[in-house]
Amino acid sequence: MTSSNPLSGPLPWNLVASEYAAEVAPIFAWFSQKAIDLALLAPAARVLDVAAGPGTLSFLAARTGARVTAIDFSPAMIERLRERASAESVAVESHVADGQALPFVDASFDGGFSMFGLMFFPDRILGFRELLRVLVPGGVAVVSSWASEDGDTWRNLIWDAVREHLPNLPLGGSAPPLGNLDDCRREMTAAGFENVEIHEVAHTLPAMTTREAWAWMVRATAPVALLRQSLGPTKWASFETRVLARLIEAFGEEGQRMQRKANLSVGRKPKPLRLVPVACGGEGRDNRCL
Repeated sequence: MTSSNPLSGPLPWNLVASEYAAEVAPIFAWFSQKAIDLALLAPAARVLDVAAGPGTLSFLAARTGARVTAIDFSPAMIERLRERASAESVAVESHVADGQALPFVDASFDGGFSMFGLMFFPDRILGFRELLRVLVPGGVAVVSSWASEDGDTWRNLIWDAVREHLPNLPLGGSAPPLGNLDDCRREMTAAGFENVEIHEVAHTLPAMTTREAWAWMVRATAPVALLRQSLGPTKWASFETRVLARLIEAFGEEGQRMQRKANLSVGRKPKPLRLVPVACGGEGRDNRCL
């Protein structure tokens, strides 16, 4: 399940860390709150936020009383998280680390989350297994991914254009990573989770014109920022003009109301089987132990 997709390393996420924290993370807070609600964790639970970015879920969980540890492979994202934690006096432990090799001993956490992060791992099954490993028996994990989209949405048109230059981009079209329910259930179950449930949720974003939506994508989305850097100013200007014209032709200057659909995959770490002694001998006793 290895992948050469351009989002599987820290570079593109470092490029957008500040803008992501300021503009994208607040929008994603709605999905993070849904994930926390589904986890049904006890007060003061030990929580791990994998691929935490600037800590959208981490801060929400910490404010419920959870003891939160956040990891991300992007040093710039962790720096933003630490700046916010200091500014808001919120206790969130944080580390620069790889979600495919978590630096924690087995059974360290009651709950684990990965909000739109694990879906980009080069080896997703390994990511799921590492999350399983660090949970206590009976611990819960919630992993979110973008749902498959049909038709020419504004995002698909953008990702199709970006993919002309970044052919391994795992976004757009009808099959993003963990984009359908069967994939979510199969991969989480294959990693060892039980009682896996997939919840489809949708959130309508603030209204933006087509030009505003494109400018937002340029400022705060990792693949677009990576492409802008790789093309250089002249080629980027030509690319941007072409893509913006395509978007305006498809959706007009006023754009379309943007909605994001996601899959929230919820699973639990199995508890060890409890062996019950069987009484032997005597009338009415179980004779299987003879």
